[in-house]
Amino acid sequence: MKGIKLLLILLFVFGCVSFSDTTRVLIKDKEKVFAVYFNHTKKEIAREVCEIPKDISLSLSVLAYSPYYGINSVLISGEIPDGEVKILDEDEIVRLSETYKDGKRNGPTTSYFKNGKVSSESNYTDGKLNGKLTAYSRDGKIASEVLFIKGEIQNGSVYGLEANESMNIGELLGRFAEKRRLSGKKVLLVSDFENREKTKELKDLFSERGAEVVVAGLKKKVNEEDKAPDILIDEAVYQFYDIISFTCNSKAIDVNSDLGNILRNFYDEGKIISAVGNAEAILARAGLLVGRTVAKPENEEVNFELSKIQNLIFKEGIVVSGRIVTAGDSKKLKEFVAENARLIKTE
Repeated sequence: MKGIKLLLILLFVFGCVSFSDTTRVLIKDKEKVFAVYFNHTKKEIAREVCEIPKDISLSLSVLAYSPYYGINSVLISGEIPDGEVKILDEDEIVRLSETYKDGKRNGPTTSYFKNGKVSSESNYTDGKLNGKLTAYSRDGKIASEVLFIKGEIQNGSVYGLEANESMNIGELLGRFAEKRRLSGKKVLLVSDFENREKTKELKDLFSERGAEVVVAGLKKKVNEEDKAPDILIDEAVYQFYDIISFTCNSKAIDVNSDLGNILRNFYDEGKIISAVGNAEAILARAGLLVGRTVAKPENEEVNFELSKIQNLIFKEGIVVSGRIVTAGDSKKLKEFVAENARLIKTE
């Protein structure tokens, strides 16, 4: 009899406690993005319409795993229960855990790498970041620490980039995402004397984001003070790199059948190839641009050469087609590097 009473008491107590098995996914319907909440039976219980800042061009999966990109959400149906909300990836692995109260983020938020290690930790009060946001590299070391008060950046640093109250969080975390992707990656810049300034700027941009950069050119430097390329183009072992970016004149390289095969195999291995300006012709001669959309080059001669390629489409600005990034000119190299970075897969 006592056992039955105890069982009834326990059932009553646990029946009064609310356990949240809430999950959330981001979905795109035409031009609108929605955050949809589900209960443990996979039934939709709430929906928000999301406004994503125009300066953020990340995939929905990346945005889903991070609460920090300044997405404005408005509840349009249902109710978000108090407690934990989990965001899972396609393999049902938890990538983000948030705490909700009264329909807003309130309490600790933790994001995870795919291997289960903590990626970031933060705290929210009434829907706004409040306290320290700490992000970690894959080896568990602290990569950034930024202090927030009621959603406003106070101070801190992100991979060596100083953070202050005048900074836009989207810009700050965009830089963080770029560095997380490029850190330790090997980049080969293929250049020539005519494009040395452009190449130097690109090398600085990639290096600032943690990449190991080697410049290949027609002339090799003889000492550390020499500003010539690190290696000769003919010495480059392309398979050694994660990204190959061509910044040279279209006639600087003889794209023979061997180089064409090397570049196509490089691409088939899931790696990234990019080109700025006239160098787009090198990708064309290697047979990489058939049926693609590419940046319209400023040079008329290169423009004419590319226009002969079957089903090629020109577009203004910086263009991503598969794992190929092209820029018609060197006016937006920072954005060019960002697009290269976004193509690198992360855990």
